[in-house]
Amino acid sequence: MSLFDSISEAVNNRVDELNKKIEAEQAEAERQMAEAKTEKAKADIQSQMKSNVEDLQKKMDETKKKLDDAKEAGESRLAEIRDSLTGS
Repeated sequence: MSLFDSISEAVNNRVDELNKKIEAEQAEAERQMAEAKTEKAKADIQSQMKSNVEDLQKKMDETKKKLDDAKEAGESRLAEIRDSLTGS
């Protein structure tokens, strides 16, 4: 597997992980909304969920940018990008 393929795989894995976190966040918010007793509680839950999803979306965008960077990078930069994605 080439270094670029390794990076592409790491990006895809990270994006999948973040998508699962977003889905879990939305499901938890729906569960909490069903249990909320007041409109203020519902609004607070909705606001927190929106903030959490936005944070996860930002991380996803940053991860995808690393793949774009990798498409234009040389070998030494590819190793840096791979390490930032895999935590090495």
